[in-house]
Amino acid sequence: MLVTKIAAVRRQLVTAIRLFFDGGDPVSVYTLASNAWEIIDVLCTNAGVDSFSKQARENLPRGHTLTYYVNQPCRNFFKHAEQDPNPESSVELREDNVAAILFLAVEDYIRFREGGPVEAQVFQLWFIAVFPEKVAEGDQAAQSILESARLVFPGIASLALSHQIEIGRQVLEAMRKDAELAADPKTEPSL
Repeated sequence: MLVTKIAAVRRQLVTAIRLFFDGGDPVSVYTLASNAWEIIDVLCTNAGVDSFSKQARENLPRGHTLTYYVNQPCRNFFKHAEQDPNPESSVELREDNVAAILFLAVEDYIRFREGGPVEAQVFQLWFIAVFPEKVAEGDQAAQSILESARLVFPGIASLALSHQIEIGRQVLEAMRKDAELAADPKTEPSL
């Protein structure tokens, strides 16, 4: 099996999104999303894409890197044991960090590819509907996506996280069966 970089990213994101909406293991979701982000971030940078990661970097405090925020403390903890081989050591993984890293990777993927699989499209809208305060007010493209997100997920921001995720799962199931969406040239195959 030959796998391109972009295929690896797409497969990791699709799997992570399905796990996320199915209530799957947050460690696995975070790991898949952060791995996908690492690849898509480099691809966006090399292609000169105005990625979400690039925009985030411009707003970081001096001396801080986006890679640090992605890798610390969870990603490196989940990947490596050389510096701390104690099997009882632990790290706190917050649900909002899982959704945030997944969004970062999805948003960069969609910008790089100018589209994406149904899972990525649904997750992008879901995240923006759940966290509308994260959308920049002066950004017309982001405001347009926010309007679409509110249409697909009306009132979702006021619900408990478990309900938000369940609604996301239901919308994803419906959208995966939508022939018109599947036929759109911006919609890529999931796997």
